[in-house]
Amino acid sequence: MNNTKIKICGLRTEEDIRIVNTYRPDFAGFILAPPFKRYVPKEKAAQLRTLLDPAIRAVGVFVDQEPETAAGYAADGIIQAIQLHGGEDEQYIHTLRKILVFKGITVPIIKAFKVRNEADIVRARGSAADYVLLDNGAGTGETFDWSLIRDIGRPFLLAGGLKPENVEDAVRRFRPFAVDISSGVETDGHKDAAKVAQCIDKVRNLQED
Repeated sequence: MNNTKIKICGLRTEEDIRIVNTYRPDFAGFILAPPFKRYVPKEKAAQLRTLLDPAIRAVGVFVDQEPETAAGYAADGIIQAIQLHGGEDEQYIHTLRKILVFKGITVPIIKAFKVRNEADIVRARGSAADYVLLDNGAGTGETFDWSLIRDIGRPFLLAGGLKPENVEDAVRRFRPFAVDISSGVETDGHKDAAKVAQCIDKVRNLQED
């Protein structure tokens, strides 16, 4: 049985929260790094988090920010997982984990890798993060060469260019820990309830195969 989880990322509005509360992905992602277009400031993220169904885990996405910043969001209860989407290295991950332990916080760390070649897969395989995310780039909305995934050798999140038309094929071929979808469930830059529903249905239906 396939147990691939679903993350809908880039939530910005109360309507976005209403959509995910209705269709219930496993994770909801908030971009907490300016100046990205889906960025939400801390006060807004905290407010949206209070509206989110407690069964959906909130993930904060950070890009080359101080580890204390990411840990602070977790300490304040705004997020339940930390996703690093910049050039954070192994030392950064170790430092962040030490801060979390000191604060008595247990949240998973996800490190994103831009996949261009086999060397990127090797780096992802050796990461000290709890999970790795394989992506084409920083929000490009395009896929990468999926044939490289065959040698990853650890649970991973798959991102980049996923949408209703290809998410089923991706899950069937690679059985990732989770799929991470943002622009692929948008229309004119806004989350589209129908596309969210289609992606979630396609992944969940595969679990019944």
